[in-house]
Amino acid sequence: MDKQELRAPAGRERMRVAEAREALAEAVADVRHTALSVDAWDDMGAGNLPQAAWDLAHSTTFPDKEANARRVSEAFTVDPGYLYSKGIDNLAFGTAVQTMRLALNELNAALESADPE
Repeated sequence: MDKQELRAPAGRERMRVAEAREALAEAVADVRHTALSVDAWDDMGAGNLPQAAWDLAHSTTFPDKEANARRVSEAFTVDPGYLYSKGIDNLAFGTAVQTMRLALNELNAALESADPE
């Protein structure tokens, strides 16, 4: 089945969910990569952020990645602008988390539109 077929009325919602999952997977990869250089964990949020990031980095299935992405998003509580003073590596991680949050929001919206109940 190609993208044209998926964009048919019944497939449009499925395509949106698939695209949102793909965007989340890319965002998770960016968070995983940038987390390696973080040295200001204590300045970024809840105490469970480092463990949540570690769990995300070691997730292998999409449901685990999604659940751990949500944990990282919840644990990351700092205003990203604050990270300018903490160095480029920490700022990159904060930016990656913000991008991941956008991907999670899009996935939520796609799932809701595909199954409004």
